[in-house]
Amino acid sequence: MSSPTIEQRYGRTASPRRRRAIVVSVIAVVVALAIGWFIWANPIGVGPQAVARDTGFILEDDRVTVMFDVTFTPEHAGACALQALDKGFAIVGWKVVTFEAVSEETRSSKVTFRTTSPAVTGVVSSCWLT
Repeated sequence: MSSPTIEQRYGRTASPRRRRAIVVSVIAVVVALAIGWFIWANPIGVGPQAVARDTGFILEDDRVTVMFDVTFTPEHAGACALQALDKGFAIVGWKVVTFEAVSEETRSSKVTFRTTSPAVTGVVSSCWLT
């Protein structure tokens, strides 16, 4: 009795053309998933937004003045959280400022608030739509 061939024992192997088609299909699926994830994870310019840019600060013994430009999608109200930090980066002052909905996109603001100890900087922590 003769021993079975490899094809008889394990079945037919895929042809080079079929292997190439499988590899191309897998690569296409991976690329499509990567593009989909990138679009989902980085929604640039989608929907209403709130963005702030610090333009300066003025320090006093028990207060700080933060100057910043804030951009909200027109006709949307928003708010920004301001922080005063000491030399150890601890928060020594905090204030939330609200903005009414207007047709202008960008507005300049100057806000003064008290601190619990001397600060070395004042910054906009975050902004959001309300």
